[in-house]
Amino acid sequence: MCLVKGIFYHCTNDDDDEGSCADRPCSCSHSNCCARWSFMGALSLVLPCLVCYLPAVGCAKLSQKCYDSASRPGCRCKPPPPACKAAKAKASSGQGNPS
Repeated sequence: MCLVKGIFYHCTNDDDDEGSCADRPCSCSHSNCCARWSFMGALSLVLPCLVCYLPAVGCAKLSQKCYDSASRPGCRCKPPPPACKAAKAKASSGQGNPS
């Protein structure tokens, strides 16, 4: 993928503010999406590892997410609903002031 990014960096003329297509060559949001994907498809005939890139990145992200959910330290509880927070705040403010 570094080769593809290098080719896109040197062979495209991107002047937009959101970044060049060399940063994210697989994105469909930049201009000339069909031309980039066609080029990567043709290049995958010479470099078949490009075919495995997107599934490998997806598997890596999924495995990282599974690992984080199983072994990440700290609280992973859902926050209480807003009504509970308001009741808790009233109870704590009533306890702090003696009447």
